[in-house]
Amino acid sequence: MKRVVILLAFATAVFGQVKVWSGKLTIPVSEEGLPDPNPPFDQYATTRFNYPYTLRSNMTGRRVPRDLRALYLENEYLKCSVLPDIGGHVYSCTDKISGREMFYANPSLKKQLIGHRGAWAAFGVEFNFPVSHNWMSMSPVDFALSQNADGSGSVTVGNIDRPYGMQWRVELVLRPGSTVLEEKVTLYNRGDYRRRYYWWNNAAAEVGDDSKIYYPMRFSASHGFTFLDTWPVNHEGLDLSVVKNHTSGPVSQFVYGSREPFMGVWHPRWNTGVVHYADYADLPGKKIWSFGVDADGLDWRRALSDNNSGYVEIQAGLFRNQETYAFLPPQGVIRFSEYWMPVREIGGISRANLHGVVYMSRSGGKLRVALNVNHAIANARLGLAEGNMRVLLDQANLDPGHTFVREMPIPADGRKWTFSLSDSHGEVLLAHTEDAYDWTPESEIRKGPQPELRANADPLELGENQELNGELLKAMGTYREHAADNFELNKAAGRLAVTLKDYESALSYLKRAQERRTNDPEIQYYLGHAYMQLGDDAHARAQWEGAQEQPQFRAAAHLQLAQLEAREGKLDRALSLARGHEIEVTLLRSLKQPAQARERAEALQREDPTNSFLRYEQVKLGRADDALWRHLASDPERVIEIAVVYMNLGLYADALELLSRSYPAGDPNEAEPGTPLPQDYALTAYYRGYCRHKLGLSGAAPITSTRYVFPYRPTDMAVLKHAIVSDPADATAHFLLGNIYFSGGMTEPAIAEWQKARALNPKISTLHRNLGKALLVVRRDDAGAVEVFREGLTADPANVELYTDLTQAMSILERPAEERVKVLESYPDRASMPSPLALDLALSYAEAGKFPQAEAMFRNRHFEKEEGGANAGEVYLETRFQQMLAGDATALDKPVDGLEFAAGLKAFLNEPRFNYYRGLIDKSGNGIYAVLAAKDAGLTGWKPRAEKLASGDSVDAGMALLALGRVEEGRRVLHEVLRAPDRNLSHYRARRALEKR
Repeated sequence: MKRVVILLAFATAVFGQVKVWSGKLTIPVSEEGLPDPNPPFDQYATTRFNYPYTLRSNMTGRRVPRDLRALYLENEYLKCSVLPDIGGHVYSCTDKISGREMFYANPSLKKQLIGHRGAWAAFGVEFNFPVSHNWMSMSPVDFALSQNADGSGSVTVGNIDRPYGMQWRVELVLRPGSTVLEEKVTLYNRGDYRRRYYWWNNAAAEVGDDSKIYYPMRFSASHGFTFLDTWPVNHEGLDLSVVKNHTSGPVSQFVYGSREPFMGVWHPRWNTGVVHYADYADLPGKKIWSFGVDADGLDWRRALSDNNSGYVEIQAGLFRNQETYAFLPPQGVIRFSEYWMPVREIGGISRANLHGVVYMSRSGGKLRVALNVNHAIANARLGLAEGNMRVLLDQANLDPGHTFVREMPIPADGRKWTFSLSDSHGEVLLAHTEDAYDWTPESEIRKGPQPELRANADPLELGENQELNGELLKAMGTYREHAADNFELNKAAGRLAVTLKDYESALSYLKRAQERRTNDPEIQYYLGHAYMQLGDDAHARAQWEGAQEQPQFRAAAHLQLAQLEAREGKLDRALSLARGHEIEVTLLRSLKQPAQARERAEALQREDPTNSFLRYEQVKLGRADDALWRHLASDPERVIEIAVVYMNLGLYADALELLSRSYPAGDPNEAEPGTPLPQDYALTAYYRGYCRHKLGLSGAAPITSTRYVFPYRPTDMAVLKHAIVSDPADATAHFLLGNIYFSGGMTEPAIAEWQKARALNPKISTLHRNLGKALLVVRRDDAGAVEVFREGLTADPANVELYTDLTQAMSILERPAEERVKVLESYPDRASMPSPLALDLALSYAEAGKFPQAEAMFRNRHFEKEEGGANAGEVYLETRFQQMLAGDATALDKPVDGLEFAAGLKAFLNEPRFNYYRGLIDKSGNGIYAVLAAKDAGLTGWKPRAEKLASGDSVDAGMALLALGRVEEGRRVLHEVLRAPDRNLSHYRARRALEKR
């Protein structure tokens, strides 16, 4: 299908009945402070792995109107807007017939700490690949507008992530005369290594208390599929299909035992709804999410909106749940489509497909059939059937602007009727039989708790699962520990070592595996990478030539061989291997074939209209594209990513030209907070110096600030090593090389580089945090870490993590609360102290018995709300309870007026910990506080319950061990808690347990 790609269009474009254009949308948006300058290394993480991205957790609580770029699609029935600078989310899609929004067009984007990197807002449709609430969910992404030859219009959004180098791309399509919004999804591993992924489409729909969830299922599954429940009425007797019944906390349920391709939500209050549809073979996963309507759920409504509006999330995914990932091989591609459609005036949802949505209901002895069609159907036949009985309800010209409704008296004999919609030729377009769905037989369903999965005894299976969960460093440790002479484990270890840039180790493991199987294409492919990164192109070529002989690695090996041929100046041979890849355009241009290069660039751009590299190539071929410079200016890593493509081909002059440009300062809405221009980015300068060296040119560019510079590519490592060879006294290069080593789990080389940087220039930002935390968490040199952190307070006094990390080390050393208070009080700007530090200081004050000072920390301060994290209200109550336990019986009765979180305090009052303090907890329960209460009361039977809790490295396990008198074991566990990231007050609880042992 021919189409014209419009990369930026500021005037309305009309073709047929669909309009596509770019404009502005003014929305109040939460202002963020600058991101955390400290690299979020995987070695410090437990669930969310973010390096080389910044963490965006600095929320100000202020919302200001922002003129955001918006991409619009509009036909006769729908008008949709997309925000390319906020993750490419669909913001709104108005059903012009009813005037209602299909999705949650939140009137203000009120950010809280929910996303993978922190900041996140509830609205519209979010595209999640390769992880949930993905790294760019609140960030500018690539985009393009298209007018298509068939009269349809498209908005395409997408992104290439930094951790994995994988691309997601969604083309949102509206067609003339249709009420269906189509998503054409492409998932592409454009990187060199296999990577984990999943896809979940997450649409928020505003709800009222009477909104009803129509998922065609009889059973639902919890996260991890640990519990199978009945639907819609669950085992507690709650009808979870109705939002007002979400009274027991969040509802997060996956469809189980149903192969139906649709799901939706109906709103009686507004007489409208929304339906999602996708072929079950393409997209089998379905999930419903709701914060609920209990106290905490209502608190989340306040936190995420300015009008207390509620919403549910309609989610669709490639896999059965969000604990399931798979690997996408290098150059692997997945394509599928999914669809959204509005519903109006029919009363509910019985069945839906691309032709329409029907609802069948009974009342007063009558069967009511109500239908919305999604496109015009001439001479449609609508009928009902039961056995041999046929009833023609109507023969009519149907269109989306009119709702078809018919009622028919039926006998109350339990017979089920079938509705059918057929076209003028008699082809059935939509059919539904009452209560009949494609369900797994109930006899095959095991309800209730599911059997626990046994621990992975097989190290290969364990390592694979760790990789799938993003725990690459743990997986490497598993493989390394058990590899010995095992073929599969050596292969796995070598493959992963290449991914982590530990090429010497990779060579050792892969050569050992290859001795057992000489023609394994995966071993050959990854061995080629290890040899290349170690400078041995001859051996790399031999390995890739072997890998290309088998289909699963042919495309990936051809790309590597093409780059190798190009670096050796054999452009014709490179071109023969690169057909269909973006570098084909570059090779044609370099071979002085501009006409062919333009033709291929245009063809490839039609397939991937968001591709910045192809846009730049077309500029080099003579096309004007002023908007490209603005797009590249908003993220220096986009510039480096294109330059790396040229460098991999040996075209250093092309790379240097791009790296040497002066990019224009643009609208701050189009870049992440704190993002420098490409010409001011330290890595850009190092890359320029490297390319000049390769071209035989002299001169090194001055290095600017290292703030937010987190190197991660193999080429980043090569560039930084060259800088150090050129100038061994370059402290910044040593520091950044240490970062890339540490990101790959190479701790000792990282520490060595950081120590060199420390000796050369101890003023480098985040240096002491990185070095001190490596000593604390990995080397377990607590005293050495304290020394480095204290030095850092002088060199880098505004770095929040230096204070939290120092108090963490002091907690492990079991220093008194007064010492921690002194450290935290030394932060230079107490009034603007970030939330985590303020909460830490408030707790430390309470532990030190300084309750007025603890109280003062909550006044005149904004606290963001973090999903799964410590809530300011919870911490506030903790300080009050500690004051009560210290002898102030009125502590809980003191007013809390003026605190922004005061309305949500009751959500925490019944937590087991607080009930334990108050003596209100059920002593027969199995939680740690019930067990402690039973012990305190001298009841029998608490010990077996404590034994069940006394395993693992959790706070509860440590407390259980102490209660059982196994003091040294308990202390060890609690010290491990203190060494891990602080989650849900884990550090505070561990300290308190150690104090009371």
